[in-house]
Amino acid sequence: MRELKFEHVGKQYGEKKALWDFNAVLTPGIYGILGPNGAGKSTLMNLLTDSVPRTAGTITYNGTEILKMGAGFRAKIGYMPQQQGMYDQFTARRFLYYIADLKGMKKKEATEQIDRYLELTGLAGQAGKRLSGYSGGMKQRALFAAALLGNPEILILDEPTAGLDPEERIRIRNYISETARDKIVLLATHVVSDIECIAGQVLLMKRGCLVGQAPPAELIASLEGKVAEVSCTPETAQTLQQTYRVGNMYQRKEGMVLRLVGDDLPEEFPRIRQGLNLEDVYLYYLEDDKER
Repeated sequence: MRELKFEHVGKQYGEKKALWDFNAVLTPGIYGILGPNGAGKSTLMNLLTDSVPRTAGTITYNGTEILKMGAGFRAKIGYMPQQQGMYDQFTARRFLYYIADLKGMKKKEATEQIDRYLELTGLAGQAGKRLSGYSGGMKQRALFAAALLGNPEILILDEPTAGLDPEERIRIRNYISETARDKIVLLATHVVSDIECIAGQVLLMKRGCLVGQAPPAELIASLEGKVAEVSCTPETAQTLQQTYRVGNMYQRKEGMVLRLVGDDLPEEFPRIRQGLNLEDVYLYYLEDDKER
């Protein structure tokens, strides 16, 4: 079985530790890498693609250090960057041929895959249109198609739904789920809904460190007794927000309700037993501490 292994991986810029002592073993499946901006997600992606040099640690693929594999390892990667760095004068089809050429694909193989992935991503009817006329969501779909070219064994998706509307988010998530069954997929995001339904494992990152890794259901179960909903007035809500971490605020017919997360919630606050979710997990593990 394919195995991507990180051992004590770190990256430091001067005194700043962007990533430190990262350890993980990944096999085929979808891994949601969840954390706020600055958590080290993009740094991890850059180390894996060898875009920046490591400060510490090893990354091996099937037992071999990826730096020794060089171009052979990079050929196994499909990468969808966070930023849409595209040639707007290109059509989508020309852009994909350009990426296929960079990957060293032969013309016949490239044509077959380009046709397949344009169809998969719903862009076949717009393939001759210049990228300058594409919406943000359409550009993201073109980048996803580009990442799939060459049938990579490892798929790296850095904030694939950033800036998209809810419909496009769902569409991109569905594409990922459909194409990722036999691949090691790393999906880095700070948007919980991107990974809630499709990730088999969630890696929680904060301030450059891995603070937890488990299936979503296990992470959610760890919050039992740590989430409460409290009815309050607007004045009371302000005090609660200053004291506890607030996951959500609802306006119901009986008044305002706050959803609070923490270890030290007062006993009189009604605990939530059903309906815990990854939003609660994010707030508990990754938001700045107030009370734990």
